[in-house]
Amino acid sequence: MHVGKRKPHLSRLSAAQKYVGIGFRSQLVLMKVNSLWLNSWERKVEILMDIQEILSKIQKEAVTVIYEKVQVQFDNAQQTPLGFQWRGKHYEVLKPLMVSKSPGGYLQYLLLTGEGVFCLTLVRDREDLYLSRSRWILKYRVKDNEPPKNAGETVTLAHDPLQTLLSLPQGVSRLAMVPLLLSNVAYYHGHLCPELAIGYRAAMVACQELGLSRKNAHEFYVLAENMSSAIEALQLLTGCTIGNQNFFAYDLGKHVYYFGRFSTDRKPREALRVALTNLVVDLSHKSGVEKKILAGKASAVELKKYQQAIDAAVGEILNLPEEELFSKTRISLRPPRVAGRKDYTKCSCCGEVMAVEKSISGEDGYFCQVCAAKAI
Repeated sequence: MHVGKRKPHLSRLSAAQKYVGIGFRSQLVLMKVNSLWLNSWERKVEILMDIQEILSKIQKEAVTVIYEKVQVQFDNAQQTPLGFQWRGKHYEVLKPLMVSKSPGGYLQYLLLTGEGVFCLTLVRDREDLYLSRSRWILKYRVKDNEPPKNAGETVTLAHDPLQTLLSLPQGVSRLAMVPLLLSNVAYYHGHLCPELAIGYRAAMVACQELGLSRKNAHEFYVLAENMSSAIEALQLLTGCTIGNQNFFAYDLGKHVYYFGRFSTDRKPREALRVALTNLVVDLSHKSGVEKKILAGKASAVELKKYQQAIDAAVGEILNLPEEELFSKTRISLRPPRVAGRKDYTKCSCCGEVMAVEKSISGEDGYFCQVCAAKAI
């Protein structure tokens, strides 16, 4: 259990201390701080200035996105992380700066370590269950190699500093602001992009229209006319996967998806066709920047603007009414043929294991398709 019965001792909250990391509008609490940090009024002022500088850096997007699962040493008595393991190295928490707890039970900590300030979040796997497995996600690190303000400039936080924090960092960090299911998909995929959001929306249409779910996915099949990031969202959310032989992808370059039920006689049955009709996914106007990014020549300003364009597209995809995003039709479609358990043998030429049904039979035995092609 991550949450114990004892509540942490609360200190008096300053204005700057009433805001915490990305994505949670909630009751905010300053965790118990070691008395060594608060042994004088001067030290209290210094800590407050540090927090203001950290918030200013976050406001200026001076953060490094991480979003990786980590192991955490947690103190149930004080309700605070004591340290975490990241990329083979242990990070000891010197002081918890801020923590929030959302109505859904998600905890998010802003932590000071010997290696800098990190944002650590406890994410539940299922938001629809009162009790659910959870995992610790290291979301980002506040950069310490950039000044929080220009010379002579006064640190000015937004009218609502929490709103500033909600918007940062861009891209992957927006996971805290999107549905939890899509957040899990992005964690698996590695980043959040427009195509992933399209797959999420298409999967939600199928789930609502057909009652498709991971529990009854074995009764359904999905056909996709592309090989984009969208198909990863569809597989993870519907439970229809390539490995389970009920997800089929043909790269025709179109965001068109078919959802249907299997039948024992393989006769044509009604299926749902969902087709993207809105160009919101198109970022061709950013192709020049993409080439620079791939070549490692993009400037920080260009990277920021490109990420903002992606964020804007994702936000629009998630908020557009269904009828403005897709066209939906019911068609008659014959369910695809699914192979049973595979038998294996070795290729008589290269000796590598292959499925018998995919092999080429010859005078000297069975050959894999690669070796058979070479012999032609």
